[in-house]
Amino acid sequence: MKKIAVILLVTVLAAAAALTSVSCNGNTNVPGAVWANEETIQYDIMRGTDNIGTLTVKLEKLSPNSEVTLNATGENFKINSSAHGTRITTTAVSADGVEWLKSESIMDMFTSIASYRKVNYNGEAYELKGRYEDKYFYFSLNGGEEERLRVGESGFADREQLYTVVRAYDLDAGYAGSYKIADPLSNEVVEVAVSTAGETTFNFDYTATDFEGNSKPYNTTSAVMVTFSRSSAPQGKAIQVIYSASDAIEVLGNPAGSGFAAGGNSSVRIPLRIVENDISYNIKNISCK
Repeated sequence: MKKIAVILLVTVLAAAAALTSVSCNGNTNVPGAVWANEETIQYDIMRGTDNIGTLTVKLEKLSPNSEVTLNATGENFKINSSAHGTRITTTAVSADGVEWLKSESIMDMFTSIASYRKVNYNGEAYELKGRYEDKYFYFSLNGGEEERLRVGESGFADREQLYTVVRAYDLDAGYAGSYKIADPLSNEVVEVAVSTAGETTFNFDYTATDFEGNSKPYNTTSAVMVTFSRSSAPQGKAIQVIYSASDAIEVLGNPAGSGFAAGGNSSVRIPLRIVENDISYNIKNISCK
């Protein structure tokens, strides 16, 4: 796996801001969080036809106007939004039980306020914690002194959150945007272009479980292909993410629940497959509460 193109495991991408500020093409029709109060997705990590591990991504809505703790560090942060915050926890474990990745991040509505990442993969090991304040991403690498990268006031997105943030847009109608990503490992801020690449069909077996515990198998899903590519050199190979079309999966969550934002307590536009270089993450199951 080449570091220059990987987002989930060894990443070159990181940082976040208000969604209405990140789009390059005026596409600012953001309906709010389109994930349930709790959403958990498990993926098979594949290299070719070999299953080499499991990736688990959990989204949790956080109450508005509350103080929350970044569990990985014990630091407290304030959710100022009157709508909600979101915690994203990601874990990647090899087939033989080695934890490759553990990350956690917090958004205040769609603005990143803190993140943590610990990586131990393919000879690369590091621990990174960071916070967002004013125009900067402040970070500490492997317990060292705090440094900072300037990300500006808008148009940036955290590496732990980018795939999630994009879900808030109407991908079915077409979307193009650009995000600045702070990369502490190379001490730079890079620009990542995001755009839909047309409709597709996702042919893969997985299971979806709704808020009542009812499970349904899927093997063919209407979907939208989205590409993520670095705008500046070295560009590397574009990352491709297949999202379910907005009405492709029966409601996940409680459609009658008020939730914390527009859209209530339900999940749509699910990342079904993520392709980074020679690694693919294929959805195995998704459940919502």
